[in-house]
Order: sequence, then C-alpha cells, then structure tokens
Amino acid sequence: MTDLIATSKPFRLTGWHVLAMFLGLFSVMLAVNILFVVLALKTFSGETDHAYISGLKFNETLAANARQAELGWTMALGLERPTGGGAVLEARLTDRNNRPLSGAKLQGTIGRTTDAREDKVLRFVETAPGIYRAVVAQVRPGRWKFTASAKLDGAPQFSTETTLSLR
Repeated sequence: MTDLIATSKPFRLTGWHVLAMFLGLFSVMLAVNILFVVLALKTFSGETDHAYISGLKFNETLAANARQAELGWTMALGLERPTGGGAVLEARLTDRNNRPLSGAKLQGTIGRTTDAREDKVLRFVETAPGIYRAVVAQVRPGRWKFTASAKLDGAPQFSTETTLSLR
C-alpha cells in the first residue's frame, strides 16, 4: 500500500499580502472614524452659546451677577417622580431673610446636558406664597440640566442653573 503524502507549498508572505493587510486595517479605521463622526453630529447639536459674543459681554455678566448677589434670593428645588415617567419640579424662592417671594414670574427649562433635542420648557405656577410648581409629562432617567429665571416687579432678574440626575 502506498501512502499518499500531500505536499503543500509553504506559505510565503508577499508584497500583495502586506498591501491587503494595510488596506484592510485602514478601511476598518476609516469606517470607525466615519461612524464616530456621524454619531457625534447626531447626538450633539453644536455650540448653542457663541463663546466670542459671551466673551464680549463678560463685564455685563459680572454686573448682572453682582446685582443678583445684592438681592440675596435663593431657590431650593424639589423633585417628585410620580408613576408614568413624568416629573413635578417644585421651586421655593426666598429672599435674604428666608421669606417667600410671592408673585414672581418664574420661567425654566430642563434638558439634556449634551443634546438640545430633548429640551422642555417648564410652565411654573405659584401654588403657595414663594412655592412654584411645574409638571413635565415625560422625562427619561439620566442627567438633566435645569435652568430658571425669576422676575419680580422692580427687582433685577434672578437666574440659576443646576444639574439633576433622574432615576
């Protein structure tokens, strides 16, 4: 009986193999970079505040912050998460003597820190002296940015901003 021994040609790395490996590697890198760029553009809406103009108005911002500090107003924010995915925000607005500030026009927004598409305008209603409530129908869990401004006749505008983590 004769044993058949298959003889195979030993593998030799040629220039075509190296070229194919380089083209494959760079194709994968290019595809991943394109994917990251597309995802970044879809999830980040871009620069919302113009840094150059904000820089030019820096002194105005400092003066507004000084006027706000003179007011001595503070805002405490409470949050309730009823069933159904909504949220109830309660803002307590007080003066420097911890007295409630009644009759203020309170406006606010809640939105993602990185995506303006989920921003929601808050409609605050005064439910008791110095206590303002806003109801948001649907708020997904995660990190949210809350901004609010209050205006009372004859007083400078009060502004505040904070980050919330919702579960």
